[in-house]
Amino acid sequence: MDPLSIATAAGGLIKGITGLFQKRKANKIKIPEVNYEISPYAKQIQGEANRLKNSRMAGYDIAADNIAQSQANATGAIGRNATSGAQALQMLAAAQMASNSAYGNLSQQQGQYAMNMLQNWNNANQGMVVEGDKKYQSDRNNQMMKLQEKMMYMGAGMQNFGQGLNDLGTAAAMQWGK
Repeated sequence: MDPLSIATAAGGLIKGITGLFQKRKANKIKIPEVNYEISPYAKQIQGEANRLKNSRMAGYDIAADNIAQSQANATGAIGRNATSGAQALQMLAAAQMASNSAYGNLSQQQGQYAMNMLQNWNNANQGMVVEGDKKYQSDRNNQMMKLQEKMMYMGAGMQNFGQGLNDLGTAAAMQWGK
């Protein structure tokens, strides 16, 4: 056997073995599963937003009690200080209007608070989606990188194995042709 045939056969053998090792390495690469997970911090924020969504604003009950107490005090004072029935009715009507106005203002404040809490809740839910999407996309990118790495080794292994077989065939043909 001439040196060129031996070198070609040795090169082909080395390429074939290298290709087999690359395929084996590719088969060992595990492609991770991708699961949609939610950030525990986003979940905690959403839980707090859920708790606050249907709550009353701080001090609501105290303010309502104060309005009722003020109306009761005014009614008592009217009963003690009115000099005529007409004056008592007029003073009671004014006291009732003041109470109605105070309750109306309190209701508006509670309505604004409820709107703010609903917006807070909506933002928390959106945060859950955004955080989940970020984690999912990160995991998906990792999965794709592993898949590309596996395919790279698989392709290189197949190419080297094929070239090794080709080189062995060339070496055999060189010997056959003599």
